[in-house]
Amino acid sequence: MPRIIRFQDLEPTWTTKQAKEAGFLRWLVTWVGGPEGHINTNPSVAVESKNCAMGMMYLPRGQRQAGKHTHGITEIYIILQGELEGFDASGHPHRAGPLDCAYIPVGCPHGVRNCGTEDVILLWVHDGVERNGTAVYYPDDHVFTDAPTIELLQFADLEPDWSAPGAREAGTMRWSANWVAGLEGSPARKVGGTIANTKIAIGMTVLEPGHTQPALALPVARLYLVVGGQAITDIGAGNVTLTHLDGLHLAPGEVAALRNNGPDALRIFWIDAPGSRP
Repeated sequence: MPRIIRFQDLEPTWTTKQAKEAGFLRWLVTWVGGPEGHINTNPSVAVESKNCAMGMMYLPRGQRQAGKHTHGITEIYIILQGELEGFDASGHPHRAGPLDCAYIPVGCPHGVRNCGTEDVILLWVHDGVERNGTAVYYPDDHVFTDAPTIELLQFADLEPDWSAPGAREAGTMRWSANWVAGLEGSPARKVGGTIANTKIAIGMTVLEPGHTQPALALPVARLYLVVGGQAITDIGAGNVTLTHLDGLHLAPGEVAALRNNGPDALRIFWIDAPGSRP
């Protein structure tokens, strides 16, 4: 049946390079991670997947990642809070703010720092699972040649999408925005500046008070994550409330509606990936 992953049950981890040193302080949690031996900072709580990983990095003011590093999978950052400055092989910095997306291709050397006055909270998504210790770290002065670069997609450039069933009707009115689309079976649509990826799809749906995200049966696995407001859902044991950064995971074919009974807009981050049916 659908599974709830409570943020309060995710233990912060400090195991990335120099994460416990002043200037590089940062911690991670994972809602979806790989099997044993792969990246998954919360293996006893997170949903296990062979196709993707998804978590959060908390980067306090004045801190940065150590040097630059590369992955064997594509990594995608969505900023929830704060201002971030990123660096890649080009040496040219780029700035990202709330709800902006940094798309980091396989083998792209990258590192980020908090360049603002509040702590940075970012969601990271991998379009595959990576073994622990696979990421390669380089010093700041390392020279890279022929390396891919980061693609920055600003939220202000995304056009709201109202094409979902019932999206324009009272009671189920809602709009969505896609940063990443292209996965077969996902309702995410490739429009405007949306980035194409055939392995995953990433977006956000917004519901005003009194409206419901209907139960959708998808041929892919989906993780919902509440990033604003609170949601009510029923996965077979009566109504339960999902609050800030709580997740709801649906395997292919599983369904659950999400209702906004609160006074604020409900913002639901979601990621679609291949998965096996229960």
